[in-house]
Amino acid sequence: METILFLVFGIFAVIAGIAVITFRNPIYSALALIVTFFSQAGLFILLGAYFVAAVQIIVYAGAIMVLFLFVIMLLNLGSIDVARPAVGTAKVLAIVLGLMFAAEGVYIAWSVSSGTAVARAAEGTGTTITQAQLDAIKEIEEKYQLDRPAINQDYVEKRYNKTNVKMLNESEASELIKTLHRENMGKTYQIGLVLFSKFLLPFEVTSLILLAALIGVIVLVKRENPKPVN
Repeated sequence: METILFLVFGIFAVIAGIAVITFRNPIYSALALIVTFFSQAGLFILLGAYFVAAVQIIVYAGAIMVLFLFVIMLLNLGSIDVARPAVGTAKVLAIVLGLMFAAEGVYIAWSVSSGTAVARAAEGTGTTITQAQLDAIKEIEEKYQLDRPAINQDYVEKRYNKTNVKMLNESEASELIKTLHRENMGKTYQIGLVLFSKFLLPFEVTSLILLAALIGVIVLVKRENPKPVN
């Protein structure tokens, strides 16, 4: 069922994303973008990032898109007739980059389907946990600020009837790694902890970029008072 939902949300996201740039009416493009946001929210839910999915709907599909539609209707924009430019260097470069991105997407999809895209070294079929899996669990502990006794008590003992992570086999350790990621990545506490510790600098840089954009918009829309005619 999870695979079916992933395919449904993914197909809707791709189709709606293409519709955003193909519709000539900006209102239709904005509505298609809303469908894209909802599809992305569904993908976030499948990943266990429930808070990010809620923010995707409330902030982007809700507030920002309502603002876009308000501006479009306020300016009374109809179908936009754009003159077709002659084939030049920029258009050729755009086609080449588009083909490269398409090839990259096909490669990523093939890697995911073959199971070689993410942390393949941490999985196995042996009887004891591997060092790669222990390193992966340690990385999760550092990333989500977890401690080993809590993992042993809340996950290992309750799910596998064992007292320590090191007593798990490879398949159990692989399942534990996926469970820890799924149950911790979507918590608001964990998101805030990671955002304001590991990613504090990018967060502040983003705020400065938004401030610069706000100042630029104010400068662009500011109207100078006409000089009085003597």
